[in-house]
Amino acid sequence: MSPDDIRQQIELKVVELLRKAVTEGTMTEERSQQIAKLVLEYLQPGMSWQQLYKAIPKLDDASQEISPIIIPYLREYEDKVAQAAEGTVREFIRQGKYDAAVKLADRVIAQDVDLVWTASAKPTATSPQDTPSMGKN
Repeated sequence: MSPDDIRQQIELKVVELLRKAVTEGTMTEERSQQIAKLVLEYLQPGMSWQQLYKAIPKLDDASQEISPIIIPYLREYEDKVAQAAEGTVREFIRQGKYDAAVKLADRVIAQDVDLVWTASAKPTATSPQDTPSMGKN
């Protein structure tokens, strides 16, 4: 699975949500178009994992209406990347590599870790082989 696959999944889910909301009368056509424009603005073809995971929270901030779609991807980052980095930070501390621990923690907070997708499953998969891993820098 690539960042473009995730981007397309998000776009498709957003379109479905917007279409349903407009049909049910819970959202105006104008608001629907604003949200669609934001999604297309923030999610660009060819994004790297880092760019994608930095863009996703911006979507959530810009449009609460699509939070049900965005939150699982934010949790995915937290569960797979931040928690993996936390283990690495702990190991660095145990080894006395305090500078490396601080640098990695700062990079995770800034969402500036190199991500490599290690399988072709959906990002919401829970098996270890289906999780993004941190590249070495």
